[in-house]
Amino acid sequence: MDLISMLSDRIIAVNQALESALDIGEHDKLREAIRHIPMAGGKRLRPVLAMLTADSISECGDKVIPFGVSLELIHNFTLLHDDVMDKDSLRRGVETVHVLFDEATAINAGDVLFARAFETLSTTDVSDAVIRDLVREVAGAVRNIGEGQQLDKDFEQRTDITEEDYLKMIEYKTARLFQIASKGGAMIAQGTQEQVNAMSEYGKLLGMGFQIWDDFLDLKADESLLGKPVGSDIKNGKRTLMVVHALARLEGQERDTFFGVLGNQNASSDDVQGAIALMDKVGSTTYAEQMALGFAKRSKELLEILPESEHKEILKKITDYMVQREK
Repeated sequence: MDLISMLSDRIIAVNQALESALDIGEHDKLREAIRHIPMAGGKRLRPVLAMLTADSISECGDKVIPFGVSLELIHNFTLLHDDVMDKDSLRRGVETVHVLFDEATAINAGDVLFARAFETLSTTDVSDAVIRDLVREVAGAVRNIGEGQQLDKDFEQRTDITEEDYLKMIEYKTARLFQIASKGGAMIAQGTQEQVNAMSEYGKLLGMGFQIWDDFLDLKADESLLGKPVGSDIKNGKRTLMVVHALARLEGQERDTFFGVLGNQNASSDDVQGAIALMDKVGSTTYAEQMALGFAKRSKELLEILPESEHKEILKKITDYMVQREK
């Protein structure tokens, strides 16, 4: 049985709860805007990760669904705002909210998703003490995401970004939500402190690998699978691991050529492909690919704190999937 089949029941349950959570409000335009990207697709990795963690500890994955849906709402809120900031026109193969409606509606819809996330989180069937801990953890994660996003935007104007700078940025911007997904799942399942700590670190490492692989896919994926133009990170001037690695190694005319494309919204497809070829030449794409796989390997080692079960084996498979997927 393939991974998607193994996850299908959980994904269906998350989608049903997510659709219910989005069936709110009296303003038809705003309701359509908040539903547009969440219901256009998505892998539901964060809620599924939380459910699998809880099932691995005490077979209570269904109890985690409101918490998982709250993370999915937060994830989608960040996507709406990111698309405005990056001026992206496509997301999951459909027009972004700011293109379909307008920027003001996209920002407002993101704010509504953010608020709805905490409303949904509050319905999780756990003690008041655990709810307070979850709210604190999730709110802290959102604050870190904001810091990570600001670092990401700041980096676009800098040429001195180090690998350490990049890793800190993706830890905040991407990995924190995976970290709280697996940590929160362990908390709701009443895991031991050792299990909660291990699953927190597991989610962080997994999220780091996921983001590096996501950056890799922006250059190497099939555009029809990716759902957005290949190389958009280059045109947006994103300082990905591959860009940071390449800038430390390119010299002379090649470096000038690369800078001529990086952050150039008017760059042609041939220009972008030329920049990718330069990164290939100095080993930057291979370097990023291997680092993503390394993060996944380290995260899987942390799963050994969980008892043997089918759920634990699926967690291992989802770890591999997240850094080897095609889209």
